[in-house]
Amino acid sequence: MLNKFKAAFTTDSDSVSLPKAPTIVGFSLTYVTTIFLVSIEKLDLHQVAGFTIVMMIQLLLYLFSNNIFKHKYWIYFGIQGILAFNYAVIAPKGYVAILLGLIPVLIFQGIMIYSDTVKVIILTVFFYSIFCVNLIISDGSKGLIDYIPILLPITSGVYAYAAIFLKQVKLRIETQKILKQLEFAYEKVEELTLINERQRIARDLHDTLSQGLAGIIMQLEAVNANLNNNNIKRAQEIVQNSMKHARKTLSESRLVIDDLRINTNTDIDFAKAVENEIAEFKGVSNTSIETDIKIESEIPLNIFKHILYIVRETLNNIAKHSKAKNALVEIIENHNQIKINIMDDGIGFDTKLLDNLFGHYGILGISERVRNMNGKIEIKSNRKSGTKLKIIIPIRKGINDVNE
Repeated sequence: MLNKFKAAFTTDSDSVSLPKAPTIVGFSLTYVTTIFLVSIEKLDLHQVAGFTIVMMIQLLLYLFSNNIFKHKYWIYFGIQGILAFNYAVIAPKGYVAILLGLIPVLIFQGIMIYSDTVKVIILTVFFYSIFCVNLIISDGSKGLIDYIPILLPITSGVYAYAAIFLKQVKLRIETQKILKQLEFAYEKVEELTLINERQRIARDLHDTLSQGLAGIIMQLEAVNANLNNNNIKRAQEIVQNSMKHARKTLSESRLVIDDLRINTNTDIDFAKAVENEIAEFKGVSNTSIETDIKIESEIPLNIFKHILYIVRETLNNIAKHSKAKNALVEIIENHNQIKINIMDDGIGFDTKLLDNLFGHYGILGISERVRNMNGKIEIKSNRKSGTKLKIIIPIRKGINDVNE
């Protein structure tokens, strides 16, 4: 039974951290009004001193209530009620004015602490009982008729103000929570942006420096093979191609380092750019290659760059790994889609081992680019039966802003 009684006056929240300013103002107004306006002729110096000391104790109890009482606020309100009851003894001629101002303040505290209406009503009845007992002891039942009608509207006003105040506090707390969530979301976006940017830089460096150097190495190997066979003329031709390739790699690397993102249309012929890549491939590989390029629309520049990198990486893979005799490159536009098919009749590989092949960033880069274009990719390959790469990329005419 005692535990249930305690629970009725225990705070509903884990921690009470509501603003204390309204209650402090209430104590202050009660003190000033009682001393200087209502009871200036009724209270002597000793009564004023006693009244001041008791109210200071009440105010200090309130200021440190969170530390002293924590979740046992029924003890706090019990002590406040006892102190309020003593005003009739301390200032018998001015206690009515004191309680008329103080009881609404104490009820307001209860509303701030307890969210349960029943608990607030019990607390209100408790303080009203103190007021009524004091009136009956001092003035008899006549005092109830005179002062209860005054206290009731004051208390109603306190309830109305508390409701508005709590609503504002709740909105402020919700606003702070939303701001914290936005800050957290902003940090996550920043983090993801940084990760995406690092991936993009890694991909671009692979597609320029790594591919370019790989091409130069293959050309130098071809030069070395021809020199060993005393085929000096062919070696010189390959050296010339290597120089061109090195200059192109340097130019593309500078673009990546400078992080140039050109969003305006340029007069670049897509088919011609792909043909140039195939021509370079023929210069370093003995694989016979056929092409079928049918693009009618103006391709957004970013998609253009992605596709060109994909073709370059795939051809490099064929030249370095496939040992293919024949290859086919098809890039066809159809119903707002670009379909890319690149096939060879080389030695192939086990696609199940892709995730375990450390250092094979080419296929990873191709997959990332396809994903950034909202496309689909399919790789089919088996040992000694060649490799087929199928990619479908949706295009929206007139839209040039695609994530790199």
